[in-house]
Amino acid sequence: MRTAFFYAIASALAFSVMNLFVKMLGQAMPASEITFFRGLIGTVAVLAYMWAKGIAFSTEHRGMLTIRGIFGGVGTLMNFIALAYMNLADAAILFQLSGVFVFIFSTFILREAIPKGAGKWLLVIFAAVMIMIKPWSFSEFHWYSLYAIGGAAFAAAAYTTIRKISQVGHHSNYEIMFYFLVTTMIVGGALMWPNFVWPDLRQWGIIAIIGGISVFAQFFLTGAFVATNAVVAQFLQYIGVFFNAMWGFLIFGETLSWLTVCAGLLMFVASVMIARLKEQHVK
Repeated sequence: MRTAFFYAIASALAFSVMNLFVKMLGQAMPASEITFFRGLIGTVAVLAYMWAKGIAFSTEHRGMLTIRGIFGGVGTLMNFIALAYMNLADAAILFQLSGVFVFIFSTFILREAIPKGAGKWLLVIFAAVMIMIKPWSFSEFHWYSLYAIGGAAFAAAAYTTIRKISQVGHHSNYEIMFYFLVTTMIVGGALMWPNFVWPDLRQWGIIAIIGGISVFAQFFLTGAFVATNAVVAQFLQYIGVFFNAMWGFLIFGETLSWLTVCAGLLMFVASVMIARLKEQHVK
């Protein structure tokens, strides 16, 4: 559990920094293009490391690895779109819905039993989301919040697949990362035309940072999901909301409404309770 905690916190911090730079680019460059470059840089870095360390690709479960990559690639693209047009903290809170989706997917796909008492906490999370996105108000409803929720769902599918892969075979974290990154590159590359924007020198620098730090973030994230069950690993990353809120305030001067704060706290408390119930059930 201690190893999973370290991996989850490290990945949350690294992803928050990546989100910061994605938002910097998001208004001037299509999200699909950022997604492509993130996948390209990550793919090259992981391949170079695997070659240097003599880590070979396995011949098993290639279909499952590819599916994991597709889910992750689509989820990344949707998250990048949301980051470009939403406050960092708002987007980060909605991204954490992936924990709820992991809970649901792990029940049906991994056959992990639903712990008693989890239903009421899922209802609390649903209510918190409704408070936050305000679907009843045309003037306050943020359409890009749907991208954040969709990104969370696809990310959860990818996380659940990682756990499934770890149960049925022995694949290195780097092999799992490779499939995700190369598929992310393909997803972004297929959608970035004809609106491709040639980056200037500053943008190239930011792209390099995004690609580099995402490799470390993905390594830590994969490690967390291999080290513990999918639901606990996901909810451990809630600290990422704090990191994103901090960058949003310091860099972009973003503030949170009291409704968003209340919704975020409700989601956090409910998510922690679900994680505790899940961990107790596993024991």
